[in-house]
Amino acid sequence: MIKNYGLKFDIQKPEDYVFGANLPMEEINPSGDWSEFLPVKEFQNLNNIETYACVTFTILNCIEILIKKQYGIEKNYSERFLAAVSGTKEGGNSPQVVAEFLRKIGVVPQELWPFDVEINTFEKFYSSVSPKLYELAKEFNNEWEFKHEYVPTNHEAISKALKCSPLLISVPAWFERDGKYYRPEGFTDNHATTMIKERKEEFSRVFDSYDSPHIKDIEWGVLPMVVKRFYIKKKDTKEEKVYWFIEIWRNILKAFREIVIINTK
Repeated sequence: MIKNYGLKFDIQKPEDYVFGANLPMEEINPSGDWSEFLPVKEFQNLNNIETYACVTFTILNCIEILIKKQYGIEKNYSERFLAAVSGTKEGGNSPQVVAEFLRKIGVVPQELWPFDVEINTFEKFYSSVSPKLYELAKEFNNEWEFKHEYVPTNHEAISKALKCSPLLISVPAWFERDGKYYRPEGFTDNHATTMIKERKEEFSRVFDSYDSPHIKDIEWGVLPMVVKRFYIKKKDTKEEKVYWFIEIWRNILKAFREIVIINTK
């Protein structure tokens, strides 16, 4: 029997964002190699629980990597929270659904709703989320502007998108030969994972949430069936706006004083 790791496919809608048409084409990492910005290693099957939450783990991995690259900040958000509020559970979820829940509802830090050794059953992982956590999750959207878009599933588009963010890609999990993973003939992708690097004509490298090793290389000829790129920017807080307003006026007054001094000499 083919194992389901938690990936469901979306029916793409006309209003859904598509790479190159909606979000800024900002090359945050021109090398396309995100290896030095990886977050904490976390397993979606910790304690031998199948959470079916590969999509959630992948999206939050991408976001945490982006934040670390752009701002030098280490973040660790709660996969358990986002998986639960997005309705994942048995059978998994789709990238569009989970990303939209993150965009609209937010997410809490890992320490507020952890997945640790005490969460040792499927029921505990998906236990009810309190209204207080929903309130706290809004802080994510108060701090960050988050957006996402589909990427065409060809090498050229994927290479361009990989310079803008680490990518959610679908893969056939897990069939190995000669140190790389491949897609058996007729096999449909059944897992979402985080693409962090490519070596053209050789492999695509992923940071995975399922079993060791976390780093896996996929044969170059294996194109994903779905790809997502992400965008996140830190919002200006009221305090930051006040600070910059004061700084601007300080600079204006300083320049004015210098002009006055020069004219009085």
